[in-house]
Amino acid sequence: MGVASSDPEGHFTPILGGKFMSRYGGAGPSAVRSEMKVCFVATDKAFLIEQLYQLSLRKDCCSVKYSVFPRDGMYLGRCFLTSEDAAGRLCAEYKSHHKLMVSIQDDDFFNDFR
Repeated sequence: MGVASSDPEGHFTPILGGKFMSRYGGAGPSAVRSEMKVCFVATDKAFLIEQLYQLSLRKDCCSVKYSVFPRDGMYLGRCFLTSEDAAGRLCAEYKSHHKLMVSIQDDDFFNDFR
């Protein structure tokens, strides 16, 4: 879960009208991403940003993003990886984390409801 960056927030770029901050991962912007994304919820924004920054350094990470504005004190983070297997393993790794809630969202399934 990595060494702390001096300013992880500075590594992100605003997207979607400034509602989210995003960063490409080690796999790069042209990598094909899995439709399974790992979703995080945290009340500690700085901690979430640091975790997402560290995840972005993975070679199988396409991108990460987090919400700028909280919902009732909770911040949303997402990690897009190159395979469903990697997403499942990452979710399992964070399942018992004491500061984060984690789940997987299947965009292929969920897109029908948007």
